[in-house]
Amino acid sequence: MRRATILTSALALCTTSAAASPWTLPRGNAVFATSYNFQSAGQEFFEERVARNFPLNGRYTGHAFTFGVRAGLTDRLEVELQVPIRSVTYDSDPVLLLPRPAGSTLSEFQWAQRNIISLSRSTSGVGDISAAARYRLLLRPVAIAAELRIKVPTGYNGPAGTFGAQPRTSAEFLANAAQFVAPANVRDDVTLGDGQVDVTPSVLFGVSFPSRTFLRLDVGYNVRFGAAAHQFQSAIRVGQLFGEVLFYGWAQFAYAVTTGDLIGVSVAAIDPDLPASQYGGTNNLLLRELRLERDALDLGAGVIFRLAPQVEMNVGYARTIWGRNTSATDSFSVGIAVRADLLRRPAR
Repeated sequence: MRRATILTSALALCTTSAAASPWTLPRGNAVFATSYNFQSAGQEFFEERVARNFPLNGRYTGHAFTFGVRAGLTDRLEVELQVPIRSVTYDSDPVLLLPRPAGSTLSEFQWAQRNIISLSRSTSGVGDISAAARYRLLLRPVAIAAELRIKVPTGYNGPAGTFGAQPRTSAEFLANAAQFVAPANVRDDVTLGDGQVDVTPSVLFGVSFPSRTFLRLDVGYNVRFGAAAHQFQSAIRVGQLFGEVLFYGWAQFAYAVTTGDLIGVSVAAIDPDLPASQYGGTNNLLLRELRLERDALDLGAGVIFRLAPQVEMNVGYARTIWGRNTSATDSFSVGIAVRADLLRRPAR
């Protein structure tokens, strides 16, 4: 039972879909978890799925405190709820993209003051709330469970093109660049999430061995509403328990299988390493018609150790190594999980 406890509560600490477990909690048991996650990225993936630097010395950072609970309603059925409090920031050098037109009554300095573009943005608040139900179909020789997960946004502003929902195409941008390239129009996609509902049915498989090793495979289909592209999702996890310490590694894959709606034009750079002083107007701009589509392959590893009989700590690292319309993000996390038997009667 001690091995089952550390495996079950450890899986509840992670905030990705790789956290779901076919080993459901017994009736009346609950795991209360809280975690802190720090993210950082200096590169991003476009359609060619090769990491390239953010332009203008750009840097993304994110912080998230996630509060979660899992509870066994029966010996086969458990439910889960996760609520993240997030803060995200993107910092980059300012740049002047429009030259002062001939005949302007403004000096060069006044023109620069009114037209310099800063893509630096930050926002914070409650991120997407996630709820799930898992029903264990089989325990031996292989644990199998069916899961239904729902992700709901909390009213934050969703992603848009660099200068908002308009222009919607590169041709519109090029035809009216002077109209769109204005500091007041900058929106970019610094956001707490995609701002749409996800419903993800999955099947979870797991097996443990006498060597105190476990393997787990998750396969699901993410139905994304709000005109976002649906995704095939899969995750694999392996762990080894040594005494009271569990070492684990995992991989998670998401791939868009439909076409998402166009949400605007994302303005990047042909040469992302070119300094702002050498942009020469709009000559270095790379225009991308941005759709609500995302692919990603994440790899991670971590360690879980016991602080008390029913309390465990999880320390982990992950990186996005491949993708499309996503950042090459490094993530560091630490979490605490507490397991409780809510049906246990006090001793008399």
